[in-house]
Amino acid sequence: MFIRPTVVLLVPNLMIVKYFLFNLLSIHQSTSPLGGCLFNRNDRGRDMKFTNTTLSKIRTGIWVATMLAAAGCGGGSGGSAGDFPNPGPATYTYAAPAEIGDSWGVEDAALLDMDVALLEAMMNAVRQGEFPIIDSIAIAHQGSLVLHETIRASLNEFDEWVDNSDPAMHAQFSVSKSIASILVGVGIDQGVFSGVDAPYLSLFPYPDYDNWDERKDDITLHDVLSMQAGLEWNEWDPPYSDPDNQMFVFYDNHVDFSKGLLDLPMAADPGTEFAYNTVATVSLGQALENNAPLSLIDFGSQHLLGPLGISQIEVFTTPTGLLDLGRGIYVTSRDLLKFGQLYMNDGQWNGQQVISDEWVATSLLPYTEMSWAEPEEMEWTLNGYGYQWWLGHFEVDGETYETFAAWGHGEQWLMAIPALQLVVAINSHGWEGRREQTNEVFSLIRRFILPAVN
Repeated sequence: MFIRPTVVLLVPNLMIVKYFLFNLLSIHQSTSPLGGCLFNRNDRGRDMKFTNTTLSKIRTGIWVATMLAAAGCGGGSGGSAGDFPNPGPATYTYAAPAEIGDSWGVEDAALLDMDVALLEAMMNAVRQGEFPIIDSIAIAHQGSLVLHETIRASLNEFDEWVDNSDPAMHAQFSVSKSIASILVGVGIDQGVFSGVDAPYLSLFPYPDYDNWDERKDDITLHDVLSMQAGLEWNEWDPPYSDPDNQMFVFYDNHVDFSKGLLDLPMAADPGTEFAYNTVATVSLGQALENNAPLSLIDFGSQHLLGPLGISQIEVFTTPTGLLDLGRGIYVTSRDLLKFGQLYMNDGQWNGQQVISDEWVATSLLPYTEMSWAEPEEMEWTLNGYGYQWWLGHFEVDGETYETFAAWGHGEQWLMAIPALQLVVAINSHGWEGRREQTNEVFSLIRRFILPAVN
């Protein structure tokens, strides 16, 4: 049972500015006990409100993992920037994705009663520029992969961060946070952590902390997962475009990110105020590294990536060599889709219980209630925030479809709609973070993918 204090925050939607995985959001606090809305990265430009209930770029290292012998890693072939054929406006004809031995069961969409004509119309609209930010799309229905298409034909500065030459591999930015949540759940299942009530400081070896406050002893794993640690932090104001943004300043001035985080002054009692904090998610990886019998790399490979058949992943690291789970993961949309399908299957993948169904359910509870400040302008309704997951719903023809999602800067989206047995992964290059760029993703799903299933 979790205490859910009430705090209302108003955040501008979608205004992320250049550089990272989060959208630029300013925050306005309200005294109203109820509210709704969004927290982090992709709401760049629109106001949102929410209620709490319960780099200068740094790339000091890169982890490139090839855990499996499979040559494929979710589609795409190598090459150098500018060397990729542009799919162009030619008419698209649907074909089931290739079987590449990556643990996906592949099926023809028509055999699952999907409207293939709508999928073809979607891809033609994307190729003809109606959805200009879309880089790739992957769809799973009834547990099978039915579509995976890479649209982008060139690389960008973010690919340079990890020396990526494959257009199918994509920076996921804050989608990484949801994967971090999965790894924490695996850690609890494996006995690395006693549970979400574990005192957070007990997971670190530091003998003392700056700005000591007795409330630091009250911070729990739950508080960090739900972005309610109570530490003095605001990475929305000034915005990410400002060199004085707290996240950028922190990345520039710290080596041990977890110690720097826990040295911060307290601003609120733990569990009472929502404050989106990328470094806090990075520290979750350090907590795993400190307490698991394996390194974070090996733990993730053995207990998550290996079972899911993810053979290639790139992650940039902090100055100490720690994997940056706050914003550092690169995978294909085909592989990204697996994390959503894992949750859709209550933690199972191909008959193996990779993570407990209890953790899946717990991590998708709304520990912060959220809503867009101007919901009528958005084609997906935001309802809340769980353990590093966004919660919301689509409304189509009078029907409501509950959704859980991972969201990253540039409009990286992983959305799962249980009622339709549908999972969608979309990678994009909406780096400006405009409201219409976020809606572009929602519109594509509402216009083509949802009716293709219905």
